[in-house]
Amino acid sequence: MPDAAAGESRPAAAAAPGEDAAWVVVELPVAPDAALAFVGDVQRLFRLNPYLEIQSWETVPGRQIRERYRARWVNEMNGIASDLELAVVPNETLPGYRVEYSAGIKRSTEVRVEQAAGGTSVLTLRDAYDTPDGAGRERRLQEVDRSLVPWGAAIRRYLLGIQRWSRWPLYRWYMTGYWLRMKPRERRIARLLIWTTALEFLVFLLVLSVFLVDHAGV
Repeated sequence: MPDAAAGESRPAAAAAPGEDAAWVVVELPVAPDAALAFVGDVQRLFRLNPYLEIQSWETVPGRQIRERYRARWVNEMNGIASDLELAVVPNETLPGYRVEYSAGIKRSTEVRVEQAAGGTSVLTLRDAYDTPDGAGRERRLQEVDRSLVPWGAAIRRYLLGIQRWSRWPLYRWYMTGYWLRMKPRERRIARLLIWTTALEFLVFLLVLSVFLVDHAGV
């Protein structure tokens, strides 16, 4: 699998020789400490992936040093269903952590936050793969997650929306609670319905204004 990057690439995100990796770098509209606190909610971060239909997400009980979760999901980009454990490993050198997967060719996802100009932050999501050689390579490469770039864009879009509209309690309740629990296709349908309703309301206002103008001229 060729290495891939989107957004601003940085040397720290680059793949090591012989390593299969893909990454996306996005600027977030919040300070680094706020960004780090935001991505610290691992379940919310994964639910923001617009092509990951999460069917269940549970904390693995026990007194492990690492955070561990059990998750079942379907990736709409490649149609692959996964039932696996996720282990969250703190990053020892940079703010962030690494999520290690118990199954599949994706070995881990690194989540890293750095400071950007103007007091904002830069988020890097980096997937590392363990792709096999030999006859089964092409078949296993179908498991590669193609949703990484849309995922990064969705995280930025979500934070921009919260930043702009959080003063409205209904919006904040909807986006931080109900919306996050919706499946990706349900979000797309809801978005379409909202825009359709808004457009119909604007058309109604336009017709009403024309009627009022005509009525006033009579």
